[in-house]
Amino acid sequence: MRKYIYLLSAIIPLFFSFTEAHARADSITIEIVRKFSRDIFESNGVPFLKPMVQSINATSNSRFFNSAYVPKNVSKPYYKFSVNSMIGFVPSDYRTYQPNLPLRDFNMNDLGQFVSLNPLTGDFKVKDTVGLAYYAFHTVVTNAIKKKYVTLPESSTTILGDEKANIYLPREALMKSLEENPAYPLLPATLKDSLVKYLTQFPEEFQLPAGLDMTKFFAAIPQIEIGSLYGTEALVRFIPPIDMGKNIGKFAFWGLGLKHSISQYFTDYKRYAEYSIDEYDSLRSLGATPLDMAAQIVYQGTSLVNKVGVTNAELDATATMFDFNLQFSKKLNKYFELYGGYSLETIFINAHYLYYIPWDLQIKLGLVTEKLDENGKPLIDPETGWNIYEKRPPEFPGDEYPQSSIVKVNDINHKLIFGVNFNYDKFNVFLDFNLSKFSIFTGGVSYRF
Repeated sequence: MRKYIYLLSAIIPLFFSFTEAHARADSITIEIVRKFSRDIFESNGVPFLKPMVQSINATSNSRFFNSAYVPKNVSKPYYKFSVNSMIGFVPSDYRTYQPNLPLRDFNMNDLGQFVSLNPLTGDFKVKDTVGLAYYAFHTVVTNAIKKKYVTLPESSTTILGDEKANIYLPREALMKSLEENPAYPLLPATLKDSLVKYLTQFPEEFQLPAGLDMTKFFAAIPQIEIGSLYGTEALVRFIPPIDMGKNIGKFAFWGLGLKHSISQYFTDYKRYAEYSIDEYDSLRSLGATPLDMAAQIVYQGTSLVNKVGVTNAELDATATMFDFNLQFSKKLNKYFELYGGYSLETIFINAHYLYYIPWDLQIKLGLVTEKLDENGKPLIDPETGWNIYEKRPPEFPGDEYPQSSIVKVNDINHKLIFGVNFNYDKFNVFLDFNLSKFSIFTGGVSYRF
């Protein structure tokens, strides 16, 4: 117990050391705040980011077909060029999530990561000062949460929402949690007084990431289809990196697919196998052919790069998507065709996030100049880090050591597709609705040559 008291006496001043408001904080305190901010992000990063990457990828992972018909063979290749638009609406439950924090109970065995103990003399040596300080702080917070001295917010915004929330750590709650430590009553009164002083200087609020307040996504994708060989048609779609605005950022997209006719294997279709695509279209326009059926598989990739917030937190996300769909269509007359289908898609997302201590904490830690605008925001140019009006570097440059986290998200989505296709000569105009987790409307125009 005596060794434990000595150890506690050594580490408590480290993790609660904090200077006067807006003065430059010591390096250990800044590292504690940085590590705690990282834990907050990594504990909440997946539910915070997942709705955006799900929504934008599900929206772009649509608009593959407007007819299930694929001729078995053609004397020369045909090409269908189309411009496709998609608009997806974000469900309300994708705009909020329940925040959480990783918990870590105090365990004497864990101290071996940070200190080495001489079993003969009882002396110990600190191997990782910052790690030890943060471990002690983390266990104090954990006990406060478990005893309900600290209550986490019931909900906060995802990257698509607009609800703001903070994690509030009342100093009284942390002090109460510390006092419950079995070694605390044995500490000398002078050290206890010092701990109270340190607690009153430590930040009480940690801001959760803010959202972008988005309710829908829009995408426009050019596409070309090439056919046909043995009832198989190829699909290619591509968008070079383009800036889609402040909220979404720079977005790039590509896709490759193969579509194969199922109808060609049925008896009713075999008698049409030798018709040209134009001759068969003439029969289809009269309703003289059965229901067209096809299966398609599409492999797609996306890239999303954006900067979020005043501190220019950087998001770099890549995604790969597999889509398998069954298609059905029926020509009603010369001009109109109904189509529909079922789609199963899997999405694999790898998001890299580079972020900084939030501005409000940077101000309290003395990492940026104190000059604020009328809304209480620091007057810092996010591109240069300089004071906006004085056109010179601030007294302190801000957080110069960004943290990095990787968020991996896997998702499966099912869709039912219902659409109508209007045909005039070699032109097609089409519109459909995708029923899934998202409400997605798609449409476009194509020309065959």
